[in-house]
Amino acid sequence: MVDRIDSKMTGLPPLWISRATTASKNIGNSEEIRKLLGEPLPRLADFSKLKPEIAAMFAANGVLERIAKKLGTITKRKHKKIIASHNTIACVDDENTLYVGVEFLEQFGKDEDLLAAILAHEWGHMISELPKGINWSFLSFDELLELRREEEAYADGFAGRALYLLGYKTDSMIAFLKKINRKKNPKLPSLKYHNTATRIAILKASFEAQEKAFETAGKIFKATKFINQG
Repeated sequence: MVDRIDSKMTGLPPLWISRATTASKNIGNSEEIRKLLGEPLPRLADFSKLKPEIAAMFAANGVLERIAKKLGTITKRKHKKIIASHNTIACVDDENTLYVGVEFLEQFGKDEDLLAAILAHEWGHMISELPKGINWSFLSFDELLELRREEEAYADGFAGRALYLLGYKTDSMIAFLKKINRKKNPKLPSLKYHNTATRIAILKASFEAQEKAFETAGKIFKATKFINQG
């Protein structure tokens, strides 16, 4: 079973849940909180109108389900289903339903390494230790943003570890992060993620940490086997 990457390894601040305070600038609207912490659900696509090659990706034996089953195996957490959607890359709801963007698949659907990274990131949210069903209105706006960034960092960290375990590479995800970063308006920076350089560093560090863990385990196993045979 895969654990989320330890924030100490990346030098990121600890979770803000334990530091929550009742500040004067609280957000009391649950819909605003949902938009900040979980993103509003995307618009569902009409499956009958999808291109055949895109529809095939959502089939029981399609690439998305295949990757999702692998993620389920290493985390012991199953998804409910995967739904074709618009206006999103990918996201997951509280019922473990995954939503994957049709437009994203039309452009990047042939890159399985990238698909695995995207789904692994969402899986990181799925297995998150962030409590569900909590009214976060006692947090200030800044605290909510920090909580969201920390949660996204954990999802990136899990993705790096999962990519190694599933036999994928990080190159495609790194190139994708750089690509979407170039499209951002510098006057309107994203507040829900750490900057691109930090996200890439987390992805690389977690991938390498998992790789090193397996190498160490392999050496220990070989040494133990040699001693037992001696």
